[in-house]
Amino acid sequence: MLEDDYFLATDLEDALTAKGVIVLGPFPDMAGAVRALAAERPDCALVDINLGNGISFDLPRELARRSIPFAFVTGYDRAVIPDEFADMRRMEKPVAAGKVIELVEGLLAAEPA
Repeated sequence: MLEDDYFLATDLEDALTAKGVIVLGPFPDMAGAVRALAAERPDCALVDINLGNGISFDLPRELARRSIPFAFVTGYDRAVIPDEFADMRRMEKPVAAGKVIELVEGLLAAEPA
């Protein structure tokens, strides 16, 4: 999970962990997420596109390159998302933990066996 809002990140981590999900992260910056990707492959990812330094799609591009299912959890509307990610799932903040759990379940269900 790539999310720079500490409270949101820890709330989502707690909710996912309670459902039996093993959470890699959360990472408040791109560097931590990239290091983690070098060490292991997550089953799916949740990505915020603005970590306080402006909008970036570097991590989503890397996730797509590695065929790792992901969704955007962001305060930005769909118009900000590049066409290359038009079909990706997106949840607009503020988010409810239950909806994020459903989102992760959908990502995991869509992952090829």
